[in-house]
Amino acid sequence: MNLNQAVAHVGHLATLRQLAALGFGEHAVRRALATNSLVKVRPGWVGTRAASQLSVIAALQGGRLTSATALASYDIWSGTDRQIHVQIPANAHRTVQHPIVPIAEFAPPEFVYSGIVRHWVPCQEPRPTDAFWRVTVADALVRFARTESEEQLAASIESAVYKRMLSRNDVASLFLRLPRRLHSLRSRLAFRAESGLETVAQLRLADCGFSVVQQVQIGPDRVDLVIDGWLVIELDGDKWHDPAKDRIRTNRLIRAGYRVLRFGYADVFHRWDETLATIHEMLGVRHPLFR
Repeated sequence: MNLNQAVAHVGHLATLRQLAALGFGEHAVRRALATNSLVKVRPGWVGTRAASQLSVIAALQGGRLTSATALASYDIWSGTDRQIHVQIPANAHRTVQHPIVPIAEFAPPEFVYSGIVRHWVPCQEPRPTDAFWRVTVADALVRFARTESEEQLAASIESAVYKRMLSRNDVASLFLRLPRRLHSLRSRLAFRAESGLETVAQLRLADCGFSVVQQVQIGPDRVDLVIDGWLVIELDGDKWHDPAKDRIRTNRLIRAGYRVLRFGYADVFHRWDETLATIHEMLGVRHPLFR
């Protein structure tokens, strides 16, 4: 692994001390800076322009991304919080560094963020092979649990497991670090959801007393949720959904005897009463196969 590969491996942003621990000395870094394959971010930090703007902001703050912001950097469900959460060592100097390279030259985040929330806590030094600009997934979830609802936390945990960022054993250890009031949530995690949106919808529908099965294979199609054995609920929160393929899939499910409702992010988080009313109305019309 060469220097540029090593920097890319830790998220395109690294400290000089970290690179030294990985076997790349001052001479190698100077050569990379001279060829512009690396740029100075702040004293003691270098990176590539592929580094996230959020990671650069964390480095300038003298800390690491945590909570929802760190989860988003791992592509894990991160809820609706669009503040930049930075964990800073409790004994750190509180002067924010000015960027050597304008932040706008680095990779923009997917969402628009506003405001910085600083968490002053004791911090352990990360391993040289870890990204120094963000906390671990488990640490991010512990911080996330302090401010978010149980359903958001459940969605994030299941998302982390689905993306193989956490194992089931890791989840058991995680709950030992969470407040006792959240321990009952562990029994509600099915680890079958393929999106945070699906986790939230499943929990809400189960709370309403519906008989819900997740990730059901119907012929060539794998559907998100099935209620009462015949009503398919598809959650279209993924930005990669293809409307044409979705229509073909819906029609195929109807021909197989199922009925299908499709909902998006706003239907779950902003219009849930309407969504629930639609599901109740559909279930009120008895399916021909179940009369």
